[in-house]
Amino acid sequence: MKNTLTNILLVMLSVSVLTMIGTIFYHFFDTDYQTETAVSSSAELSATFQGVYVRDETVISYNGSGCISYNIPDGGKVGKNEAVANIYGSNAAIKQNQKIEELEEELEVLKRISNPGVLEMAQPAVLANQVSQYYNQIAYYRDLGKLENMKQAEEDFRTVLSSYQMVINQGTTNYSEQISLLEEQIYNLKLQQQSPIDIITSPNSAYFVSYADGYEDKLSIANLSSITKQDLESVTDDETLKSNTIIGKTIAGYGWYMLGIINNTEINFQVGDTVTLYLSTSSANTKAKVEELRPGENADETMIVLYCENMVSDFVQHRTERVRVVKGDYEGIKVPRTAIRFRDVEESTTNVLTGEVTTSLVNYRGVYVLDGEEVVFRKLDVIYEGDNYVLSAFNKEKGYLQLYDSVIVEGIDASGGAD
Repeated sequence: MKNTLTNILLVMLSVSVLTMIGTIFYHFFDTDYQTETAVSSSAELSATFQGVYVRDETVISYNGSGCISYNIPDGGKVGKNEAVANIYGSNAAIKQNQKIEELEEELEVLKRISNPGVLEMAQPAVLANQVSQYYNQIAYYRDLGKLENMKQAEEDFRTVLSSYQMVINQGTTNYSEQISLLEEQIYNLKLQQQSPIDIITSPNSAYFVSYADGYEDKLSIANLSSITKQDLESVTDDETLKSNTIIGKTIAGYGWYMLGIINNTEINFQVGDTVTLYLSTSSANTKAKVEELRPGENADETMIVLYCENMVSDFVQHRTERVRVVKGDYEGIKVPRTAIRFRDVEESTTNVLTGEVTTSLVNYRGVYVLDGEEVVFRKLDVIYEGDNYVLSAFNKEKGYLQLYDSVIVEGIDASGGAD
């Protein structure tokens, strides 16, 4: 009897060992899982399209003769009856005024440099840092095409550089002679200065632009609802009214619209969304709101209507230009779509009043991962959907995919078993 029991135990032990060895060989040879390490990635939900500006614009005309000198830069704000341009009898009169302005700016710089109080407080190290700072600003604004900002940076650069030279020379540099000479030049030029033969004023409080393109009546806010895809496609950016009577135009109010055709089949954009609008022709960007999404002739075409209240010169340089509209930036764990599976997960909930615990099956989208030699289902918290991947949030809750998990992308079926 004792030998019989011993033999049975030996057989059972042998079977267990053989089963374990078989399982190991099965995993090594019969289950060919292909995995990828879960890593972080970022994505941008955006669309790029040819945008067309729609604004309330009024053309300003002048029927007289003469040469125009503008007082307001493009995109500058003007008040009602404020002068936007002066008319002179010749270009020579305009050049003389420009020369006076240049000399007055130079005079102001020299006076600031020569201010004893400024020099007494100035420290060489501080001035040297400012010289470098303004020099970098000049290059920065030059690359952006912001000439007004670059001009101011140049003036600041000259001021601090000259102040630095005076400080390290212990005040031996004296600009009094140059100041006197400039004052004399300005005085003599002003004696010869001509008055304008006419002054052009703005009919209302608005923003001023020194050109008109012929779309002012058609692409108006009053016609917004009737603008079609064909209308947008027919707009060009090189059309300018060729007329000696056109001074420019005013743009009423802060608000303007941008229209274009996008592919919104994934419903990435919805009415009411706040987005960021980026221009291809400059570094300018602004917040805008999705006002309308009009269905197009084809299923993959939608006319997007954006509304914005930010008015600067960058937004009045063109009638149409390439733009990019961004709804959001997302960062999470990148998961290839080939790895995604669905599984019912049993979850328990507790009634806070009675303490009763109930369980139910909830269907989750997730992936299978290798945890050692064990295949485990991990849930996804999807925050972004790309063409061939999704981003899952960094969700630290139990049961969710974590960074650096080994995600099975091939070799597993929907139930978690080997293919």
